Amino acid sequence: MKKVDEESGDGSGTFAPLEGVRILDFSSNMAGPFATMILAQLGADVIKVEAPSGDDARAWPPEVDGTGIAYRHMNAGKRGIVLDLGTESGRKAALTLAARSDVLLQSMRPGVAERIGIGEDAVRAVNPDILYYALNAFGAGPVGSGLPGYDPLVQAYTGIMMMNGHDGAPPVRCAPSVVDLGTGQWVAMGVLAAVLAKQRGQQIRGMETALVDTAFSLVAYQATAAKMSGKRPARAGSGNPIAAPYEVYPARDGNLMIAAPNQRLWERVAKVIGIEELVADPRFLTVADRSRNNAELTVEIGRALAGADVATWVGRLHDGGVPATPVAGLEEAVASEAALERGTFLELDGVPHVRLPWAVDGESVPFASPAPRLGEHTLEVLRECGVDEEEIRKIVGEGTASIAASRSVER
Repeated sequence: MKKVDEESGDGSGTFAPLEGVRILDFSSNMAGPFATMILAQLGADVIKVEAPSGDDARAWPPEVDGTGIAYRHMNAGKRGIVLDLGTESGRKAALTLAARSDVLLQSMRPGVAERIGIGEDAVRAVNPDILYYALNAFGAGPVGSGLPGYDPLVQAYTGIMMMNGHDGAPPVRCAPSVVDLGTGQWVAMGVLAAVLAKQRGQQIRGMETALVDTAFSLVAYQATAAKMSGKRPARAGSGNPIAAPYEVYPARDGNLMIAAPNQRLWERVAKVIGIEELVADPRFLTVADRSRNNAELTVEIGRALAGADVATWVGRLHDGGVPATPVAGLEEAVASEAALERGTFLELDGVPHVRLPWAVDGESVPFASPAPRLGEHTLEVLRECGVDEEEIRKIVGEGTASIAASRSVER
């Protein structure tokens, strides 16, 4: 595999299993764009279709040169075009592109795609073999279709917020957009599976993923327990109700995370921090006992750790064979030795982006290209897909192409 230049992010590589697969991407914000970004880095030709106003994520702070970092990351490797699907020429162009694509992904609220003329039936009429992938928040049923969907709404709806934080405190959102990002991964896997199935002679025509499906998959075993018992999981703060000691503890100058989910590790913790007498304490004999009496155990561990600083305890715990780490701020984590060793960041268009979590034959998968400027490839893609010049001029005349594309026509 071609080595990536870490300064420029350049390098086409040879790991491109989706080369030759064209994906028409009508998604916006985060979940869908994250899915198609992954697929673009795997070699797919992803055509991102935006309205003249652009994807909302373009304006999300923080920004670099007027474009949000989130947009830059979620849309790397794609070609970008602008179409106004509220016009006849925009809809016609969309169907022309669909006729020449292998996959269409849309993240509109149920019924919207059909209303504007790019629903599954309309698309399949011009391309019977296309994979039509619908991404939504709560599904297209009578209940789900009426519910609005953003990551925090889904976290709130599915009980995730009430699992976070500490008793007596307000519900807490998982700070990373875990539902959006997890959904993007499911969509990417779905497309990969459908492409593989097609290669093996099984035609997959339509797929759907909802944010609510992802949310429940993230809490799968807790959801099963709640379904069976009718009881809400206990809020565990930084810990986990199935193990202890297994959370963040305060030391003299900060906090450290100790992960000792089994008996062997618990006994090592007790020895290292000087509370060996608690190993035989009836409250803490087994994992189940320690979990039930975790509040009392936390007090005992905190009292022991108060005598030294974080670095000292982490060093001693490591020497004793106990998994432990300081609790870092993100600004510290991105500069850590592990991030450097793993090559976590690749420079792309002057911005350090977190690479995809693959090493292929010892090399990172490169970003194919920076995220497109609004409408950057409109003319290129329309011409490539057979739209004639008169129709292109009409599209531009109606204001459905970006300023950049319009200027290209003038040139």
